[in-house]
Amino acid sequence: MTTKIDCARKIAGFLASEMSHAELVTWADAALAEEDFPEAEGRLVLGVLSDLSASRVGTFVSRIGDYHALLRELGFRMEPHLVAA
Repeated sequence: MTTKIDCARKIAGFLASEMSHAELVTWADAALAEEDFPEAEGRLVLGVLSDLSASRVGTFVSRIGDYHALLRELGFRMEPHLVAA
């Protein structure tokens, strides 16, 4: 079952460079194919997954701000933390 927290974690992982954009799109495609979402948040999760899946097109969801907007839609936000390398 794919929940909104799963979506938020994947988006955050992409923004933190823990996964590639291609991996994010592949995950979204797989989650869409499963069609297993909680009843209460199913429409929201479906919409976010659809946006992520469509992001393989260069002009769709191509700015960092777009991913932050998806996180806000899911009820989350990123907080930047500076860490010494």
